[in-house]
Amino acid sequence: MSTKGTADRIIEAALHLVSEKGYTAATTKAIAELAGVNEVTIFRHFGSKQGILKAIIEKFSYYPLMQQELTTNVTWDLESDLLNFSLKHFYFLMSIKDFVMIGFKEGLQFPEINEEIASIPLLIKNELVHYLKEMHQRGKIKEINFEAAALSLIAMNFGHFMSRARLGTIVSEMPTEELLQTSIAIFSRGLVS
Repeated sequence: MSTKGTADRIIEAALHLVSEKGYTAATTKAIAELAGVNEVTIFRHFGSKQGILKAIIEKFSYYPLMQQELTTNVTWDLESDLLNFSLKHFYFLMSIKDFVMIGFKEGLQFPEINEEIASIPLLIKNELVHYLKEMHQRGKIKEINFEAAALSLIAMNFGHFMSRARLGTIVSEMPTEELLQTSIAIFSRGLVS
């Protein structure tokens, strides 16, 4: 079997065990058994259980998509760009919501999970800060604390995701697109010169 096939089987086995039994029960021995490999193969490919965790997070990372939205798919129209980013962010998170929920549940007990998961919003925050600074240099938004603005946007989007992922439409039946469009319109007004 190819190296990629083996690595993918190990990642899938680890993800399955973590979602079914939790991070503690997903031992390297149990992962190896489920993946149909020797435990030594896991260490050769990933180095440790945390190495597998890092590979899972990279596999489910939405950073490349968000980076593209903030670097190559921009129109330099604040509301349009932020809405496009927010929609992509929301729908991607919904596509991996089970993985995100596992991360939250397991991250409470295992700081290494939080450390790995935090790398993605950190990268997105940096891209947003760069975008907002460029918008300021173009004279399209006022000077603000760009990091705080980026974090506020991420938090707003994540709040919408968590509400829909956990509660569905119990709180509001408003279509997601309308909800995000309204939120971005309000958010954008606070940035305009």
